[in-house]
Amino acid sequence: MDFTPQDSDFFKFIDSNSHSDISEMRLKYHGKDLNFNLSLALLQIECRKKCNSKLKMFIANGKTLFPSLVASEQASHEAVASFHASVASGNKTILDMTAGLGIDSFAFASVAEEVVSCEIDIDKASMLEYNIRTLGINNINVRCIDSLDYISKDDRRFDMIFVDPARRGLQNSRVYNFRDCQPDIISEMRMLLSKAKTVMIKASPLLDISQTLRDIPYVRTIRAISVKGECKEILIEASFCDKAKAVDSITAEAIDLNNDGSINSRFTFIKNLTDNDVSAYPGNSPKVIYATTRDLIPGKYLYEPNASMMKLAPWLELCGHYPSLKKAAASSHLFVSDSIIPDFPGRSLVITEIPDKKRLKSLKGHHINVSTRNYPLPASDLRKKLGVLEGDDIFLYATRLSADQPITLLAKKI
Repeated sequence: MDFTPQDSDFFKFIDSNSHSDISEMRLKYHGKDLNFNLSLALLQIECRKKCNSKLKMFIANGKTLFPSLVASEQASHEAVASFHASVASGNKTILDMTAGLGIDSFAFASVAEEVVSCEIDIDKASMLEYNIRTLGINNINVRCIDSLDYISKDDRRFDMIFVDPARRGLQNSRVYNFRDCQPDIISEMRMLLSKAKTVMIKASPLLDISQTLRDIPYVRTIRAISVKGECKEILIEASFCDKAKAVDSITAEAIDLNNDGSINSRFTFIKNLTDNDVSAYPGNSPKVIYATTRDLIPGKYLYEPNASMMKLAPWLELCGHYPSLKKAAASSHLFVSDSIIPDFPGRSLVITEIPDKKRLKSLKGHHINVSTRNYPLPASDLRKKLGVLEGDDIFLYATRLSADQPITLLAKKI
């Protein structure tokens, strides 16, 4: 299929209808003889709307094209792709096994001498080649082939292999663990590591990390990556080390990115694989100290870990790194301190009030964010019960202290 529009009217149509309703345009232009591919133009408008926040640079070019709606939905956020490239920096040759729209390949091209992008779908591969030309990138080579066939039949060795396994099962259902994805990373890991020094794997944020570490004994680093507080993916790096023997510990990171790719917060720790706990910092013996009602009073500082921290749950390391922290309860995942911790990896607030039942009733109609942690009611039900509206800087936290001690806190975001 030829994806290269031959008439400028194609792009003018997209620009002038960027905010128009797709269904209305299909009816409006049905049966009309236009000098360009109307279906392709409408697809571009729909994709650009959906990806306006995560693919701003790609869209800003004006003439880049999307091969399908699914490709746009599955593409990496540009901030995440930029982070992938920063991790991959220093690798001269990179193989992208599952290129798709090519956002990761474009990012890798900025740090590597050569990127080979495999895409088995001929239409997607053709569109990828078109976009590469449009963006003026000269160090990406597209291969329209099954990536496993390409790797197994070629003697070439890469510095790094990047793979984002397809997370769709039978009848297009979503799957999350590597055993259910395509390609089958677990079965092919030894072969992949024989073809590259490092294999970088992008996975669903719902990935079972403990099971993955059991399935892949060559993991060296695991990262939970969020953008503006929303966990986007789990990023895994695997490599042979010590004659292909598995290691006892790995580096783990919880990273929250801004939309421009800059790092908002980064928490790094060592995860011990020999037991169920995590190892302490060298020379430290951290422990989790739990808060009492005396710790949760107005003027104290309250912290809610971000999504990446919640995924990795490094509470022992967190308390070791910030000795002044106290945890609300074992399952509450809220923290408190006497003095402010400016670089806490998550939301920071100051407690303003411990409301009683009468005060809670008086909140009806007020704009307040409601959050529940280890509490009998979900946030939506508590919000409805109290009759409060969505808020901005004021938060009501409903949580528990020890075993059966519910508590509510009003706090203001710092």
